Amino acid sequence: MSNRAPRNDGSSLTSEQIDALRSKLKGKVIVKGQASDEEYRSLLDRWNKMHIKEANIIVLPESEEDISETIKFVAEHTLDVAIHCGGHTYSGPSSGHGLIIDLRKLRKVTVDVEKKLAVAQGGCLAEDIERATEDVKLRVVMGAINATGCGGITTGGGISNLSAQHGLVCDNVVAARVALADGRIVVASETENADLFWGIRGGGSNFGLVTEFTYKLHDCDHDVYSGFFMFPPNKLDDVLGLFNTIHLDYIMKSDGKFAVNGFFAVREGVVMPGFLVYYDGPEEEAKKFIKPLEDLGPISPPSGGKMIPHSASTDWKQFAAMFPPQFNRIVGSSTQVGYPVSPIVLKKTVDLFQEKIALYPENLGVSKLIVDLRDYTKIASVPLDATAYANRRTGMLVGVDFIWDDPKLDSIMLAEARNYISTLRQTIKETNEQRGIADVGGHVAATTLYPLLTDGEEKLASVFGTNLQRMKELKRKYDPDVMWDKWYPVEPAELPN
Repeated sequence: MSNRAPRNDGSSLTSEQIDALRSKLKGKVIVKGQASDEEYRSLLDRWNKMHIKEANIIVLPESEEDISETIKFVAEHTLDVAIHCGGHTYSGPSSGHGLIIDLRKLRKVTVDVEKKLAVAQGGCLAEDIERATEDVKLRVVMGAINATGCGGITTGGGISNLSAQHGLVCDNVVAARVALADGRIVVASETENADLFWGIRGGGSNFGLVTEFTYKLHDCDHDVYSGFFMFPPNKLDDVLGLFNTIHLDYIMKSDGKFAVNGFFAVREGVVMPGFLVYYDGPEEEAKKFIKPLEDLGPISPPSGGKMIPHSASTDWKQFAAMFPPQFNRIVGSSTQVGYPVSPIVLKKTVDLFQEKIALYPENLGVSKLIVDLRDYTKIASVPLDATAYANRRTGMLVGVDFIWDDPKLDSIMLAEARNYISTLRQTIKETNEQRGIADVGGHVAATTLYPLLTDGEEKLASVFGTNLQRMKELKRKYDPDVMWDKWYPVEPAELPN
């Protein structure tokens, strides 16, 4: 049993203690009740309004030294602490009631064109790095949406439309600078603190705050083909019938260039099926791969793709425009199933989603279901124990987003999302003959979910799989008092007798 002192929210700190912290920092220290309400509230804001918490202290560091001094202060006073970068998470690890280390002032990107490397401060958004590298005809692997913070998407794994060619976001990190729980800043790479380097690639913030990432870059002298293909509700079954074909006969034969997500979006109470497509090459090539979609007869407009810069294909604005801003409370969960996917599983995936929407038609009116058909071969080619990231398997990823606006429904929607995924997993197990794969934490050598698309309460064995024991040992080494406890926190391994 742990005898650690419980972490506190900092409300009992004296003004002298706060001033002592201020005197050591270049950046600002915002204290609840002392700053203007406008400034304070703006710093609390998050993408998922379900997880906004009123922190007592918000620190806006302007240097690594500021981060180091802040962490020492957190350790000295046993404060509850959270790290904010992009604030674009499902489960809310960037919020807390104690002290927030808000990295928004640290967004510098330096590109070495000759070495094909980008060095990004820990507060960068994906868009900062994408645009800086694209300007010099290079490309960085980030996630599907450019509003995410580089810290979360990188340490959480990070799936991209480029992953079939270049792997996960975390697979493209060559080094990092990490602030540890005692305030020290260390380098993590294959040659320095290699165990820590292993842990931050998929282990989230369990071992420290990453102040700087170094990413390898890839040549890029061309635009990409990207766009949405929407279909009327009466073609829902036809869309489902295309999933295996699109994946096996098109995506898997594109040399990693063709990436597709199927989706089902609610519009005025009706579920509309569609595809989000991406092709890393010229339009004439892309047209060959989207032919099955065009043959199915999409709605035109708004359907169709066009040639755009890669950074435009990840622009959050195109996705945000689909959802009325008042619907901003979100819970998501996910699971995977191997190909070819049974028609029964495909039908259940959508039917169950429609059933849930029908229970709350006024509240879940902008929810969505994502079916990731992308090629995971490159991701799965990396040995499971090469990084902390444990979901290295191929298969169709299903992610559900329930989106609503009434705080009174928070616990209900959380339960509905969990029920959706558990029911779907059971159907997978029974129908796709994948005994063990659909059980949380039970399938061979990996997990059944994407850890960046969950409610944050999944069992650790389902997130880290067989890597969990090593995670615990690293936790004992780098964070024995569990300062970093906001993203699937791992308990330190017990000391041997």
